[in-house]
Amino acid sequence: MHLFFDEDGRPFLLDSEMRWELEPNAFLTRMSIVSGTTRSPKTWRSYAYQLADWLSFCQNVGLGWRNVTELNIATYRNILASEASFQTGRPLKRSTINHKLSVICQFYQFAQKQGWINALPFELGTGRIPYRNFSEFKPRAKPNAGQIAGGDLRLRERMAEPQIPPRREVRQFIKSFRIWRDRLIAEVLWLTGMRSAEVCALPLKALPKDPASIDRGTVAVKILGKGQKWRLVLFPVRLLRSIARYIHMERRQCARGVKHSGTVFLGRKGKPLQTPAINRVFSTNCKRTGMHIWPHLLRHAYAVERLAYLQDIGAPNPLKTLQMELGHASMATTERYLHVTERMRSDLVTEHNSFVERLLED
Repeated sequence: MHLFFDEDGRPFLLDSEMRWELEPNAFLTRMSIVSGTTRSPKTWRSYAYQLADWLSFCQNVGLGWRNVTELNIATYRNILASEASFQTGRPLKRSTINHKLSVICQFYQFAQKQGWINALPFELGTGRIPYRNFSEFKPRAKPNAGQIAGGDLRLRERMAEPQIPPRREVRQFIKSFRIWRDRLIAEVLWLTGMRSAEVCALPLKALPKDPASIDRGTVAVKILGKGQKWRLVLFPVRLLRSIARYIHMERRQCARGVKHSGTVFLGRKGKPLQTPAINRVFSTNCKRTGMHIWPHLLRHAYAVERLAYLQDIGAPNPLKTLQMELGHASMATTERYLHVTERMRSDLVTEHNSFVERLLED
């Protein structure tokens, strides 16, 4: 199975003999052109890669995609859960596996609606499939590693608490970047809580033209975030002034002789910076410093510090405020920071008790 993208970023699939795959491509066309809820090329790529991986699995085990059963999909799920990612070398997150399963289920629901299959190869909302070794396909799958609930085949997910490094360590890591642009990107991630993709897409026109003349400490900047949703992000004015200096100095040099780009941060040859480039920069700095801080961890660090501050000043409904600032679709995602903030406060109390005991030592 071969995956390609046209000049607009829309995906299409060809089989091993480079022939057009009618039904899968009809699904991808529906998703990338017709549907109004999946307008992001990043989403198109994600759906296409997940579907291509599933169809390749079917081909490798000698199954036609129309003839699969719920057991086959569960086998595929078990393989994903038992092997490391070839990209990261780490086990796939349960949320990643569930996303793959979601794409598969959507494809079969579309196929049934089009009349290509008579029935769905899974049940909706009933039954349980044990997470065990299905030797017909994968003898090495780990037995009894978990269970799924219902016909959607999803694995139970646990919302892991982010492990936030001390503030001093974050500052030290940011200062250790050798290139001005990279250090500035890290500061934006930490001081605003933006996502890497949002920083890459940050347009020049969104920022105030003369931050040096602003006499207040913070400015709300309107950005287009995840899910093509607009939100306001709070920028410290001193950060905006640093960005303005970068724009007029380093960025201007980088953009010379190339087609004008409307984004703040530029990559090689003056082209707009991409998320993988930020990840590579952070990875290089981690290896050089021996510290383990990645872009999204800075967003977590902002969220925890911001929530603690909102609580300290008695802001009404601090969780809702933080949810809006971060652009979370679900309050449940924001609530995990509440537990981290409470744990941090508990640690501070313990440290203070130790400090008092040391003062009172004979």
